[in-house]
Amino acid sequence: MSDPKNRSVTRALRIVDALSKRDGVGVSELAEAVALPVSTVHDYLQALRSTGHVVKEGSDYRISTRFLEIGHRGRRRREIYTAAAEELPAAAEETGEQATLIVEEGGDGVLLAVAEGEGAVDLPAYPGARVPLYANAGGKAILAHVDSERLETLLDEQAFEPITKRTVTDPDVLREQLGDVRERGHAVDRGERIAGFVCVAVPVLDRGDTVRGAICVCGPESRMGEERREAILSTIRRVANITQVNMDYV
Repeated sequence: MSDPKNRSVTRALRIVDALSKRDGVGVSELAEAVALPVSTVHDYLQALRSTGHVVKEGSDYRISTRFLEIGHRGRRRREIYTAAAEELPAAAEETGEQATLIVEEGGDGVLLAVAEGEGAVDLPAYPGARVPLYANAGGKAILAHVDSERLETLLDEQAFEPITKRTVTDPDVLREQLGDVRERGHAVDRGERIAGFVCVAVPVLDRGDTVRGAICVCGPESRMGEERREAILSTIRRVANITQVNMDYV
């Protein structure tokens, strides 16, 4: 039998997660979504309201901005975030596209920071968004530079679901791609997560050659030809290098 305290925390987090996906919801609808009795969900909501993590508007509940505060504090404590804070917007401005800083956490890729260039298309990307490591350039740049044991653990955790027609769903094919990424020093995603978009990424390594994350730029396929990709790669290599220096020596 599971520990009641653990079960209670798990339930609370399930409720918070369900709330975060809805723009205000009543108790009954929320209870149905998390498969718990209405009375149980009501009790959890009152406890979460008392700590300021949930707010009530009329008969609907929603998560509060307290989570934004928590996430921001946690992000600022990530060394790679502060090291890249000034450089990522510069990459977006120089390329005109969307630039992201991605890290691995719990087997997922997490967008730690997002910057928009003047010509950037509005993509579903925001700080904290989780993306599959196997289906985007940033994730592949990270996977290509972890040690072999960690790589196999991470591959075992991937769902390998076909997000688009171009998504790689075969672990062996991905392993071959990662070998190419290591050799070239950068990764390319041609519509594997978002159809019609090409992304390029380079890893951020520390002075011990441990991968800490990746810098990625995405743009419409129509303007991400080989020549422009090379220009963008030159930019993000510089950004990754400055980020590494900031982490190691500043």
